[in-house]
Amino acid sequence: MVPNWCRWAGTAAMVVAATAACTADDGEKPASAATTTATAGQAPDTGKFVPKYDRAMLSELAKDGKSVAQDNHVIEDLAEALGAMYRLPKDVPVVGMECGGFNAYWDPEKQSIVLCYEMFGEAEKYARAQSEGRPDYFNLYFDGVTRMITFHESGHMAIDLYSLPTTGREEDSADQLAALLELTTPGPTGVGSVAAAADFWFDISDDPGTFDAHSFADEHSLSQVRAYNLLCWDYGALPDVLGVLVTMPGEPDQKGRLPLERAISCVDEYKKMRGSWETLLKPYIKVNLGVSDATGATTTGAAPATTTTR
Repeated sequence: MVPNWCRWAGTAAMVVAATAACTADDGEKPASAATTTATAGQAPDTGKFVPKYDRAMLSELAKDGKSVAQDNHVIEDLAEALGAMYRLPKDVPVVGMECGGFNAYWDPEKQSIVLCYEMFGEAEKYARAQSEGRPDYFNLYFDGVTRMITFHESGHMAIDLYSLPTTGREEDSADQLAALLELTTPGPTGVGSVAAAADFWFDISDDPGTFDAHSFADEHSLSQVRAYNLLCWDYGALPDVLGVLVTMPGEPDQKGRLPLERAISCVDEYKKMRGSWETLLKPYIKVNLGVSDATGATTTGAAPATTTTR
């Protein structure tokens, strides 16, 4: 169950500020294929992502979510973003529908991405709460949540549609790809959106005192784990810029900040993750995954300089 938003002051705003001060967003869009004709080593690109809107009849949340999505052409924009990333052998519907609760999923039988109207409704409420007093942050939070969830489901699509191998849990793999796809957006928007999605997972995370066997057995990682993973990959993509995400020795642990022990490995973790997904998706992808090398992949991989005693 998604809670009422507590407007936790998260890290996305700090990430945007840090990145804006150190990088230039020249308005460049993520690279896309110049042609739909396959070249050597590439899969055919004969399909497209097709946005569709189903009816919303039961809950007010679903009706509100449909209005938000349809009035602002959100599913069309998401389908366009996916189309700029993937080479498709056939059309893939991206369907908005009422699901009975906050959800999104890849439907392997119908070969479609389903985005529940309740998800859009909750994302809209969350973005309004987080951007109170700063309306310019509404899109950062709304897009950060909805794009991350959509890109996550596209990860399941890719694994199924292209028969890709996975090791470990598929849900974690889909989170990895979602972050890499979000990071293809240049400048503060990409890294800020990943941080906004991390803020969201922190905000919906359950009190550890309520965990039971079902919590640990779920195919998804705990919300807190997903949030820290996103922060790690965000930091790993731009370590020279996003030191604001790291809790240094002597500082108290803070929700939304990476413990130094994790941060130290995040650059290598990000590079290995990026390289693995680039290898798997090379025939099927139109973009260079993650942050552009020209933007920030110029560091060798250390966390902020410090001395620790273990």
